[in-house]
Amino acid sequence: MVGAGVEVGVHAGLDVFFGAPDDEGVDQLVGRAAVGAEVGFEMFLIQFSLMSTAQLVRDHVAGVPERSFVSSSELNAPPHAVDCELSRLSVRRELVRIRKGLYWKGSRTRAGMAGPSAMQAGLEVAGDGAGPAEFSAAAALGLTTQIPSVEVVAVPGRRRVAPRGVRFVLRSIERRIRHLSFVEVAVIELLLDGTRFIEVPWSRAAEVVAQHARDGSIRVSVIAEQLTDERHLAARDRWQQLGLRERV
Repeated sequence: MVGAGVEVGVHAGLDVFFGAPDDEGVDQLVGRAAVGAEVGFEMFLIQFSLMSTAQLVRDHVAGVPERSFVSSSELNAPPHAVDCELSRLSVRRELVRIRKGLYWKGSRTRAGMAGPSAMQAGLEVAGDGAGPAEFSAAAALGLTTQIPSVEVVAVPGRRRVAPRGVRFVLRSIERRIRHLSFVEVAVIELLLDGTRFIEVPWSRAAEVVAQHARDGSIRVSVIAEQLTDERHLAARDRWQQLGLRERV
């Protein structure tokens, strides 16, 4: 009995001295421990997610053929983590950065990785229905020997920021809807500009366009439809003067 009383007294004294946690205090301690464990687990998940995303990006890039673009939108993963890993790959010269979210996987050389041409980069950024304009269109059709210092790309629809070495000119959204090809855009731009950017007689330009029609690289009916939306009377007149319906 005496021993039991002493033990009770000792515990009571310790409680008074150290402050025994009541039920509320115990709940707070348990709650803090739970929060700490939850935060630690979340940090682990974030770290694991970043590591798995980085591996996903590396595997994706490894499977992309050379001379191809790589876009962050192609990967189903957290965008920030994808962009970070693509940026790291460009620093290690495994990719060439075109702009945020867009990279190029080129051929490896002694000087590093070769980037895309300005026209390739411009067309990739511009999207479907884009093509060469002005001197770039004339050069694409072989109607000038001049090499443009800056490539000019006709972009259908909304304004976009052009990559380095490229200048964008806005054109009608119908070009995108009709999925105009590179050559079709070049022909339409030729019809818009006439002889302004070419170094050959118009008769020679007409022969080149007719040859593209014969070999199927342009769709005559689609170009005719597109010219109705261009609202350019001179371009439609030049098209009619080509007489492609009779020559194709």
